[in-house]
Amino acid sequence: MRWAARAGWAVAAVLGAALLARLLGVERGAVPALTMALLPLLLALSYPLLLGAVLLRRRRLSAVALALAVAHGLLVAPATARSDRPCEGVPLRVAVANLLYSNPTPAEAGTAVAAQEADVVVLPELTRAGLPAVAAVGAPHSAAVPPRNQRSPGLLSRLPLRDVAVPVVGGRDWPRVTVDAGGVPVRVLAVHTLPPNTHGRQWQQSLRDLDDEVAALDGPVVVVGDFNADRAHASFRALLDDGVRDAHAERGRGLATTWPAGFPVLHLDHVLVRDGGGARVAVCDVREFAVPGSDHLGVVADLAVARG
Repeated sequence: MRWAARAGWAVAAVLGAALLARLLGVERGAVPALTMALLPLLLALSYPLLLGAVLLRRRRLSAVALALAVAHGLLVAPATARSDRPCEGVPLRVAVANLLYSNPTPAEAGTAVAAQEADVVVLPELTRAGLPAVAAVGAPHSAAVPPRNQRSPGLLSRLPLRDVAVPVVGGRDWPRVTVDAGGVPVRVLAVHTLPPNTHGRQWQQSLRDLDDEVAALDGPVVVVGDFNADRAHASFRALLDDGVRDAHAERGRGLATTWPAGFPVLHLDHVLVRDGGGARVAVCDVREFAVPGSDHLGVVADLAVARG
């Protein structure tokens, strides 16, 4: 069974290299970015590897496989630990739905989004061709509906918008607005980064700029969009390390996935929240929904905003 042991060591070497890349924050480029995103799935191979090593009575391989299995547990634990924050306050429902710029049925996609009855909707990949989706959503207030065929996030709202701004971040227009939740002003930031496999430097800079902006805001913040990243990426974890919380992780669903829609394996679409200015933002529920014609699942989160 020497060949089986050699195969086991080869698998262990690959998993160890991927784990080391995670620890070093290596994520720029197509292969590193995808490997980091898939790392929780890849490290799950450590369990059959451990079983095989034990059956083969390979002590050193068993020890390595055990270490990899422990690493996997430590990696996924923060994503599955549900918060015990009370869901109290004024309800605020937000949704994100990447329409896909070439969506053949934008009106149907908009109808699916409208069915979520969100107060604020972010459409990360919106073009002029996707405007039937905007009409179908039917929200009376909007920011940054793109001109010509430019792909940029659209932000739609049932609530009046204040402090509307559309700064250029990472080469794209990202709407920034304030909405009122029972007398508490909440900053809502729309996000759509360029993908890390083709625009690694811009992707990382976009997330750093977002981190800086969130840190500079005093009040409660909700960040919504397609980040082309999740907690497997160091650039995304920097946001979480600065006090921003992922809605999925808050409800113990941090291992949820949103892309590709037919067989999702990556978690790219997020609702992030942060307390501030003496106000709290709790996550009451978060779920995915189908968006016709898109390669992403949508995400809708029920939040509660309270003072004190």
